[in-house]
Amino acid sequence: MSLALLPVTRQLLMRALLWALIGAIYAPLFIVLEALLEPYLGPLAFVAAATGAGAIGASYYSARQAALAASLIGVVTTLFVLILFFEHAAFWHAALLCGVLGLATGLLIEFPTRCTANVPAKALVGALSGAVSGTVLSLVAMLGVGLSPVVAVAFLVSVNGVIFVASVRKVATATGGLPRRWCPVAEGLVIGVIAVIVGGSFWAFANIVSGYDRSGFFLDVVESTSSALPLAVASGMAAGSVTGALLELFNFAWVDDL
Repeated sequence: MSLALLPVTRQLLMRALLWALIGAIYAPLFIVLEALLEPYLGPLAFVAAATGAGAIGASYYSARQAALAASLIGVVTTLFVLILFFEHAAFWHAALLCGVLGLATGLLIEFPTRCTANVPAKALVGALSGAVSGTVLSLVAMLGVGLSPVVAVAFLVSVNGVIFVASVRKVATATGGLPRRWCPVAEGLVIGVIAVIVGGSFWAFANIVSGYDRSGFFLDVVESTSSALPLAVASGMAAGSVTGALLELFNFAWVDDL
């Protein structure tokens, strides 16, 4: 039977593919953030990294215009810094410029209401659901149980995703009455944070491709986690596709109408 005759099958495949993409975005974010924060926070780095990755993943899933604008700012700004100040550029230069331009974008540009009106609420729920999931991992780590990146990412993508989808509608509805004048500031902050993270990813990629031996803690961490990333990304995609399919099978509502 043709898939054209099976709208339920099409929806299931679409959601599984979309969540696989979210898992692919979430995995490197979590792995690198956890490695960056582990020297300072120890096991609590799981909580902080899952919180950050959860907020970013939620923005990409349910506030796509803002997330895409932030990604464009992060890539273009970092490329500009690398081209203009290649030998003297440091990551904090690009990060600062990405953050400022992201905030300015939220303040000066009025995005379509659809998908972006509630971006602060969506990012907040993603962060909180990530914090809850990360806390579980931290408790497990504190008990002395070793957690591989593959297992951690699979757990976080699935559990974080289910908590987010189950709760975001209620939170977005409850915060819908907040003064509209605060929306540009909150949206600008979210765009700025995403732009910095995307810019950091592009910074690492550009330096690896160019072969330029630029020192720095950030690049050292990226290099140290590179061996774990392929399996972690595969784990995130697998967990994401299964989670997305189950959400569709159990009739969890999509959230792009908020």
